[in-house]
Amino acid sequence: MREGQQLFFTPGSYFDGLLADIDVADSHIGLEIYIFELDTIGERVLQALERAIARGVKLQLLIDGVGSYRDANAIAERLDRTGCELRVFHPLPWDFSLYRRALSAGRWYSKFLHFFAAINHRNHRKLCLIDGKYAWLGSYNITDDHFNRPVSGADDYWHDTGLRVSGPMVNTLSDNFAEVWKRKTVNVGKRSLYYMASRERSHRQQRKLQPLQVLELAQRRIWITNAYFNPTHRLLQLLKQKARSGISVQLIVPARSDIVFFPLLARSFYADLLQAGIRVYEYDKRLLHSKTMVIDNQGLVGSTNLNYRSLFHDRELDLLLDDAELVARLRQRFDDDIENSIEITLHTPHNGGWLLRPLGWLARFLRYWL
Repeated sequence: MREGQQLFFTPGSYFDGLLADIDVADSHIGLEIYIFELDTIGERVLQALERAIARGVKLQLLIDGVGSYRDANAIAERLDRTGCELRVFHPLPWDFSLYRRALSAGRWYSKFLHFFAAINHRNHRKLCLIDGKYAWLGSYNITDDHFNRPVSGADDYWHDTGLRVSGPMVNTLSDNFAEVWKRKTVNVGKRSLYYMASRERSHRQQRKLQPLQVLELAQRRIWITNAYFNPTHRLLQLLKQKARSGISVQLIVPARSDIVFFPLLARSFYADLLQAGIRVYEYDKRLLHSKTMVIDNQGLVGSTNLNYRSLFHDRELDLLLDDAELVARLRQRFDDDIENSIEITLHTPHNGGWLLRPLGWLARFLRYWL
């Protein structure tokens, strides 16, 4: 696999590449993931990690207490035999068996109160670091769900985007992983301009501002592909302002979703977007899960959804790219996705009928938690 940065648009190529890198690791693997399930792909990844540990590789694995709830204990039991470091981000308050693996220190009753208070704050990041040489990130969780949804055929895998990075940026990502692992606070001044790593609620204002600062600099285009569109007021106003100034603002969102009410929620914003000159497309070839942007001659790939959950509650990780070849690939993919989408207009009956329309508006009342 060549050096530099590489994009992946299919789960087969992404996981084949990731597993190949894990199989040649010789010193350290740091894996931070929201969903880790022991299905077909989860078994392949876990077995590769077990082989690496048997070779003497140090593994640090951080999984989320909600995203990986179903198989967290089974994964822990498997890795306990190896001496691996496994930690769980904010276990559910009633899942006492995972308390000793939590990042937070303290007695069980203080942890119970902490986890109950923090139940809405999750680690949504997807990051795998290998030997300080390679980093894998994007929107892929470790679950078969991202491979196949039996809608139109066996190749109906989810629309995701992955990125492999090598070079100096891996050191920055490694430092950030260490800060998350040790629960340290990030000094924003140390962040690279090409790197964004969110923190949780105590730094939510910093996280809210950073992606918007990139969008505020746009001069020609803002092309967004996002799985769960529920914009904050400021983001919505910024997109409308940019469109009215003559910038090409285009948005691809899913026509169907694994969270069934999210298309209804996104549709409640359409009229406002369209009246400002923003072009909106609903993608229906696959189940859309990507979180990418093309901003002028740069691209953004990562885990952040444009909703309150990602911008206010969850830890996220995104990388801003300026490699001309990669940005060209993101632009081409955006064009291809439009070909497989329906453009929404003010005359499109996009609200799913009058019976469903109130559900979208009801979801807006709950948008801070979504």
